[in-house]
Formats: sequence, structure tokens, C-alpha cells
Amino acid sequence: MKRNEIYKDSLKRGIGVNINPSLCFYSPHEVYLALTKNTAVKNWLQFISNHYIPSKARILLIYPCSAVKPYYMSRSYKRLYETLTRLGQCRNDVSVMTVSEPFGLVPEKFYSERTEWHDWTNDWYDCPGLFEWWCRRCGQPYDKDMLDQCIGILASYVALFLKKTKAIWPDEKIVAFIRTYSSGLQLRNDHTHRRILEEAAKIAGISIDMIPPKRLIAKIVANNGRQAWDLYGVAHSIAQEYLLSHLRRLLKERTS
Repeated sequence: MKRNEIYKDSLKRGIGVNINPSLCFYSPHEVYLALTKNTAVKNWLQFISNHYIPSKARILLIYPCSAVKPYYMSRSYKRLYETLTRLGQCRNDVSVMTVSEPFGLVPEKFYSERTEWHDWTNDWYDCPGLFEWWCRRCGQPYDKDMLDQCIGILASYVALFLKKTKAIWPDEKIVAFIRTYSSGLQLRNDHTHRRILEEAAKIAGISIDMIPPKRLIAKIVANNGRQAWDLYGVAHSIAQEYLLSHLRRLLKERTS
């Protein structure tokens, strides 16, 4: 596919917002250039890592970005907010951050309808270029070594934020609810969110609760087939029920 054809597909992912062509990255090499040379990307990564001060919360929940922009218009985020609403007053004890390529971490206050900042930008991005299946489908060059370099750069920025957060709020529990395994129960190179967070946690010397566990994904696949996890991922109803139970348990532990 030619780039202008791919960009037309990118435009379809923006609902009421602009998908900026300068923020569209369609291969590991393009993502690497964004991380090292794109001013908007670099400024954001440095802002979150070095200057952004997170609000106090008992749980920091890290959730995957969505193809649809802004995030809160996607199926995945609508399901997430339905789940968090069921926490009642404890909803305010959970802060949410999105893990994203190429922007690392994006705090909820900058995109959620719950906050006054949700219209902070009308320019959004599209970055499918680190996924091998997507590059193969669209005829884009895929370089595993370049992918690994991108993961390393993003992990280093995320690690700085996590280390800062733990220094400010040492009792805060960090939970990552992401695509931990494939529907075949395997770890994949282009499970970028898991790789970024695992490497960042190692660099920062902190612990991240990575969920859902393999057994839950096996349950979803056994009950509904592999496509249920492939298509819905963490937005699947079984996954969301698990997240709700997990958050309730952690919140109860932190009040006892």
C-alpha cells in the first residue's frame, strides 16, 4: 500500500479529531525516527518523564492505547470506564495512564471526558508501525532490531516516570492491564506494551502487577474461541470482570 492510502485508513480512526500526518508512523524505522528526531514526540516523552507530577492515588492503572482516537471514543475505553464506574466512590482512588507508542505514557487527565483537559489537543496520532502483522498486511518494512531499539527507548522514558512516581507516592500500587499473552498463550515480540513496561520496571527497580494472567486468557479462548481475545483483548467482558475484582481486592487491602 502507498503511504497516502494508509493515511486514509488512519484518518478513519479519528472521531471528531484530526489525525496529523506528521504523527503517523508506519514501520519500526519510522517509529525510531519519531523517538529520536520528532520534536512533538520527544517533548512529550521528556515532559512526562521529567516534569509531570502525578496525582496521589492508591492504584495507578496502566491501560493500552486504542486505534480509535481520542481513546475515550473507542470500545476498549468505554468498557474500561463502565468497569471503573462500578467501583463507586473508590473510582477516585484509581488513576489511569495509557501506555502508547510512540508517546510512552499519557495521563488520563489529558484525554478523559471526566476532566477539564480532555480537549487538550485536536491533533492525534496513528502508530501501528511496531506490529509485524500490520506491517506485513500493508507492505511496510519490518525490522526486529529496530523494534527492539524502539522498545528500549520507550522503556527508558517510562522508567524515569515510574521511579519518580514511586519516590513521591511509595505506597501506590502499579497495575498494568494489557495484552500479556497471545490467544495461543505465547509471548510475542510485538506485544509492545508488555515489553515496554517489563523493561521499564526492571530499569526502575520497581514492581508492576501485570494482568490478566495466562489462565484468564486461556478461559476466554476456551469459552469463546481465539478470536474473542484477538479482537477484543482487555475489552472482553470476562477480562473486564477480572479487572474489577482485582481492583476491588487491591483497594480493600489498602484500606485494611
